Amino acid sequence: MHMEIRDIEKFFLDTILMISIGGVLLIIISNLLFFPEDTLSIVISVAMLCAFVIAYILRRNHPTIAVLIATSVALAAMSYQRLTVPYTTTTLAVVMIVGFIFSVMLKGRIMWIMHCIAFIIINTLFVFHLQDAITAAITYSVLYFVLSYATAVLKANYDRILQYLRDSNIQLNEKSKEIETQNEELLQIQDNLNALNTHLEEVVNERTAKIQIQNEILYKYSFRNAHHLRGPVARLLGLASIYKLDPTQNADFFVEKMVDQAHEIDSVIKQINIDLESGNVQIKKES
Repeated sequence: MHMEIRDIEKFFLDTILMISIGGVLLIIISNLLFFPEDTLSIVISVAMLCAFVIAYILRRNHPTIAVLIATSVALAAMSYQRLTVPYTTTTLAVVMIVGFIFSVMLKGRIMWIMHCIAFIIINTLFVFHLQDAITAAITYSVLYFVLSYATAVLKANYDRILQYLRDSNIQLNEKSKEIETQNEELLQIQDNLNALNTHLEEVVNERTAKIQIQNEILYKYSFRNAHHLRGPVARLLGLASIYKLDPTQNADFFVEKMVDQAHEIDSVIKQINIDLESGNVQIKKES
C-alpha cells in the first residue's frame, strides 16, 4: 500500500512504535513459553508494552509526549534490569536506540536534557560490576556520542533541506498565483481590446455608411444644382445665338434678358455656397 510521507518525524515515530510493540510482544510470548519463571523480564516487558501502546495512541496529537513516555519507560526499565542483571548487553543496545530516537524526534532544550539523562545512566549504571569501569565509560560514551551526534547532524540537514523545499514550494505557489493573476489581467485586457475593436468596427462601419450617404446626397445635390444652372446658361447661349443671327435687332432687349439670366446664375451659386457653409445639404435633400 502506497503511503505519502510528508513528515519524517511522524513516519519514524509510527514505524519505531509499531516495531517496538511487535518486538515486545514477541519477547513476552517467548518468555511465557520458554522462561515462565523469569517474572522480572515478563513484568518489564509488559510495562514497556503498555508504554509503547500509550505512546502509539498519543503520537498524532502529542508526539513529544509520546516520545517521552516510550523512552522514559524504556530507560527506567533498562536501568532497573541493569541493576538486577548486571551482565546483560540488551540494556545498553536499548539505551543507544533511545539516544537515536532523542536525536530524531526531539528538539531544543528537551532533547539535550534527555541526552544528558541517558548519558548519566550510561556512565553510572553500566559501569557497575566492571573491572575497568573508566575504559567502559569512555567506550560507551563515545559510542553514544557518535550515534547521537551523527543522527542529530543528519536530522538537522534534513530539516534544513525540508525547510528550503517548503520555502521554495511557497514561493512557487506565490509565483503561480501571481502568474494566474497576470493571466486573468491579460485575458481581461484581451476582452477589453476585443470589445474596443468591435466598437471601433461598428464606429467605422457607421461612419462609412454616413459618408456613403453624404456622398450620395452631395452627388444628387450637385446634379440638381447643375440642372438649375444649366437652364439660365442655356438661355444665355440661346439669346447670344439669336442675336448673332440678326444683329439689327434691339440690343438692349437681349442685354437685359442676358443680365436676368446672369442674376439667376448668381442666385443659384450663392445658394450653393450658403448650403455648403451651413451644412444644410442633407436637410435640403431630405426636404
